[in-house]
Amino acid sequence: MDNVGHLPLSETARSMGKTKARRGRPRKNNAHGSVVREPAAVGTLTRTKSLLLAALRVWELKQRISE
Repeated sequence: MDNVGHLPLSETARSMGKTKARRGRPRKNNAHGSVVREPAAVGTLTRTKSLLLAALRVWELKQRISE
């Protein structure tokens, strides 16, 4: 596109607009505040449930990657 009718851009202004797309795993945003929770005790139903949910997330991620 031409800059017809617009002010001329300096070299630094032209280079500022070119950004590379980020690749890889996005980082989690800690804007909600860090809540530190103790892990559930070994042998409890809560721990078993959390381990199963974590395993399910890993399996889902692997399924998405291989497709």
